[in-house]
Amino acid sequence: MKTVCIFLCALMFISCQKPIELKVEKEKVKAQIQLVQEAHYNKNADQFYAPNGDSWYDIRGGQVSIKSKVDAIPGTQSYLNDMVFDELKETHPPVIEISDDGTMASYIGALIVKGKYNSKPVFWVVSWQSVLKKIDGEWKIISTANTEAPKEDASVILDKAKETIGKLNQKSTIYAMANCTGPIGSFKTLVVSDTENGRMEQRTNAKHIILKQGKSNSWTFDILNQKINNTPNELTKQFIIGHEFHWISLRPEDRFNTPVFKEFTEFKGETAFKIEFKDAMKRTVHFYYAFDDYTLLGIENPTDTEENKVRVLFEDWKTIKNIKVFNKVVIEEGDKIWQYDFTDIKINTTLSKDIESKEMFIK
Repeated sequence: MKTVCIFLCALMFISCQKPIELKVEKEKVKAQIQLVQEAHYNKNADQFYAPNGDSWYDIRGGQVSIKSKVDAIPGTQSYLNDMVFDELKETHPPVIEISDDGTMASYIGALIVKGKYNSKPVFWVVSWQSVLKKIDGEWKIISTANTEAPKEDASVILDKAKETIGKLNQKSTIYAMANCTGPIGSFKTLVVSDTENGRMEQRTNAKHIILKQGKSNSWTFDILNQKINNTPNELTKQFIIGHEFHWISLRPEDRFNTPVFKEFTEFKGETAFKIEFKDAMKRTVHFYYAFDDYTLLGIENPTDTEENKVRVLFEDWKTIKNIKVFNKVVIEEGDKIWQYDFTDIKINTTLSKDIESKEMFIK
């Protein structure tokens, strides 16, 4: 009988407990972490550590240590004072879990951190997991595990560039006609591209040629002399790709590989991310993206050798179908300068069969 009474009392105690309101508790956890993010802009180390207990476990770089709030605040305050934050943006929605009894919680977050520390550009891609415990009715961080993407990882930078410039899909096409000037005079150029192919047509007073590169076939056609070459060399293919300005600005991964973030540098008077790609000949190609907004400022391409490069500048941007495109390209090779002024740019209006055509589109 005594056992039965104890059991009934236990049931009454359990039934009297309020059920855990998961949604409410998750919002409370989220609000605590939000204090940390707000503290970056407020430059307030006290606010930064407000969600933490008096001490917590810090896990990073294969090491576990115990951090004290009193000891951590001065160094963090110094860091916040010297740091200007341009961007704190989630790269993944937070994952919040609450224990069944509502006493423990976990928060997983991922952020881009971009700004300038002591006037020098910094860019971090970080993720972390904080474990929180209910202490005196309030969620407090008792441990945090931190990870950071490798410095050379260019994937997030390239994704941000796509957010800024725009995204093409696998079935997209770009048609770009330009009036051009250079050391030999004026000429016209038409470039048509899709995911796997590029067709370049160029006409001067002396010649009219079509050059096509693609995964299934490549060829060149000298219209004036009616000569076709069905086996152009790799240099010719890379020459065509080098003129697919709009396509490689939007989908560089279709023509180049193994992107690596090399360093921050200056390009056209702007701070820029320098991304290194390799072409099909394993030669280095550099892309320069603006630090401020990830717009592609230009590229450096090898010509006949790895050492000889041209500098390609992208200017005069406009928007077509939610895609940012440039109206002008300036090519610099030593003292030689070419300028391409685009008079007609079309997105998703060209048929893929037109890229294979040997018909003259420039009249």
